[in-house]
Amino acid sequence: MVEKRKDNDYASEALLVGSLYKNVDLYIEYADLIKSKYDFHDEELRYLYDMFELFYMTFSQEMNESKFTIFMSQDSERAKRYKDIGGWRTIEYQMSLADDKDIDRYFDTVKKYSLIREFARKNFPTDKMLQHPKFPQMKAEDIISTMRYAVDNINTVIGGGKQATLLGSKFKDKLESWKQTPDIGHPLPFPKWDEYFRGLRKKKVLVDGMLSNEGKSRRMAKVVNFIGVLKRVPILVLVNEQDEDEWYAMQASTICNNYEFNFLNTNHDNKESLTNITESDILNGVYESEEQYHLITEIVGEWIKENTRVYFLELNQYSDEDLQREIKKHVLGLGVEVIYYDTLKGFKGDQWETVKQTTTMIKNVCGEMNVAGYCTIQLTDETHNIDIFDLNSNNIANAKQLYHVVDHMILEKRLNPNDYHKYRITNEWGTYELDKNKTYYGQKIAKNRGTGKGTVLVTEVNLDRNTWYEVGFLTKVFKPKNDK
Repeated sequence: MVEKRKDNDYASEALLVGSLYKNVDLYIEYADLIKSKYDFHDEELRYLYDMFELFYMTFSQEMNESKFTIFMSQDSERAKRYKDIGGWRTIEYQMSLADDKDIDRYFDTVKKYSLIREFARKNFPTDKMLQHPKFPQMKAEDIISTMRYAVDNINTVIGGGKQATLLGSKFKDKLESWKQTPDIGHPLPFPKWDEYFRGLRKKKVLVDGMLSNEGKSRRMAKVVNFIGVLKRVPILVLVNEQDEDEWYAMQASTICNNYEFNFLNTNHDNKESLTNITESDILNGVYESEEQYHLITEIVGEWIKENTRVYFLELNQYSDEDLQREIKKHVLGLGVEVIYYDTLKGFKGDQWETVKQTTTMIKNVCGEMNVAGYCTIQLTDETHNIDIFDLNSNNIANAKQLYHVVDHMILEKRLNPNDYHKYRITNEWGTYELDKNKTYYGQKIAKNRGTGKGTVLVTEVNLDRNTWYEVGFLTKVFKPKNDK
């Protein structure tokens, strides 16, 4: 008599759990695919997976006996359950049996049995499939193919599949939810950017393009510290050009010199910065007085330490896989809400295809993880000779095709003082000539899924102090032709 096959595989469940404890970074790939309620038939293994997930997302991304035991002991019920299942010895045994390089096979087997159980719960005949001589060789996709007509009723996840919705069925609910919670993202320190883009919103990617060595990272540093320190939003900054010391220097000059960061100022109408100091003086350890040194190192330094939510990572390797792994790891483990990447470029080559591929990956992972994205990119050298009003996606070095991928695109350049007479600044107070003693950058809103597209803004900039203040719209001076 042929023994009836069971609808579970305890060994594969144990090996899957053991692989994750053995190599926690694997969780990044499987977090959205594993549904413990359905995928684990064994209650103890389901519990161990759930505790692993909670540990990863709330406690640490480094797994060892000491840390996990401390985590489990923080709750009395957890501590008792942990002891009942054998504590770390049980986990260690599963880790010793598991080959984390085989996790795909473990996962597929677990998912296959999960699907079988779910079909059985829906009263579909699964006995014949279980007893099929080729069942051990079947994959989860084979189960799906065999029962294709019933897939819409299955609650487990196989490869992140999605189900179509009836557009309009929740029309009133959507409008009411937007009335209660408007679709607005994290605020930006530039009023018109904030208005046009509605802040840095979840699932949206903004790209800011500049010429080389013109201040891409410096502008980003103001946005990073505005959101990640002043507003205390958890953010991740990924860089592949400048190092951590340079970002510390930019953080210091940004917070000291931009009035938005003056946490000591009680009169918000008085737009004064905390102090006035160049970045080079900070790097050279030169201060105008002991009082200024004390203010910056002690008072400002302590405020930054208490408020910063900026996670910084310098990437020596920046392949798409590296970027995706780091983004998911920080979102899942640290609750990061905004991703910054400085600078968009192709891995091992700057062909436009590779840059577009990287941009597409960032856009997709922002959508998948429900976070906002902000990237910088370099413009072509020819941009020097092109009027700010004429900039378009063709001015992006090696990557004009990424225009079709992102949600918002800004192209900007430093205005030549010899050309100041060609322009005017227009704002709520009137129209003004450009001051030859100041530095201005023009920003063209090259793409936006809303208002403002084609608009050219103007920002007053001091790179030595890293101050960036939006001062209005840039307009052209049109001279009438002389009558002959």
